[in-house]
Amino acid sequence: MLKLGVVILTYNSDRDLPVCLDGILAQQGVAVDVVVVDNGSHSASRARMRQDVRDALPDVWELRAGVDIPSGYRHGDGLFVLNDRNAGYSAGNNIGARLAVSLGCEAVLIVNPDIRIDDRDYLLTLAKTLFRSDRNAVAASAIWSLAGVNENPMFEPGFVREILSPVFMLLAGLSRRRFGGNPKPGRPTGNDKLSGCCFLVRSTFLERIGYFDENVFLYCEEAILAEQVRRAGLNSVYTGEISAVHAHRTAEKGDPVRRLSLWAQSRRYYHARYRGAGKASLAALNISYQVMLAMTRLRTWVQGGLR
Repeated sequence: MLKLGVVILTYNSDRDLPVCLDGILAQQGVAVDVVVVDNGSHSASRARMRQDVRDALPDVWELRAGVDIPSGYRHGDGLFVLNDRNAGYSAGNNIGARLAVSLGCEAVLIVNPDIRIDDRDYLLTLAKTLFRSDRNAVAASAIWSLAGVNENPMFEPGFVREILSPVFMLLAGLSRRRFGGNPKPGRPTGNDKLSGCCFLVRSTFLERIGYFDENVFLYCEEAILAEQVRRAGLNSVYTGEISAVHAHRTAEKGDPVRRLSLWAQSRRYYHARYRGAGKASLAALNISYQVMLAMTRLRTWVQGGLR
């Protein structure tokens, strides 16, 4: 039986966590160690999640980030890890992934707390997809949004398309369609950019790349991981045989200007570090991002005035 780690990174996720845990703990055919990493949630939210984790995993161990796994830990007990600051997606997931690998897990499921899994064979099927070939580093399933859109495989824009992002943003606004980095799922190719909300990654690959790149706080992790897999000569694979639901609520994610600013910062890093973009290319991208930020500020101001 395959031994898998499941890392759930939380940040004020008390509304979502219980349902996510239910889906994970109902899995059959695989041995699972659950690691919940709380990334600096507010005290009230953390208290509710602590109780939810204890209800789901009665023998769970609670420890601070950076502390070794207790010697008395038994497979399946579960870990609730307290990180005192919101260190971002990659850094937070790395805390849990390192613990899962140290427990001897052959692969690690990185899963957002707002993921809903109803299929009891979901992890088994995803693991079979991953371990079907030694060249597979990452595997993911269909991920359905609340709007009924499959978020996998993700769309990665070419350089020209990204430069023209303000135009697409304007057209999306005029047509009242949501603008985003994944306007249309791609066709599976065997080397896909896969959503970071739910994917299974080999432990050996995590160790090979030194775990997730912590130079980005949020956004663009998927593009970075896809490039790391490509550079290693391995595959990111997609299966539509199974699916999960992503109960993501964009309206609750805070200031859109701040979110877009973080996205632009991450994209600049990605292009410089992983795509070899020179000064001229980065300058062109920066102009595009600044126009998008200005458009977002204007839209936010208009919407605020209409309320």
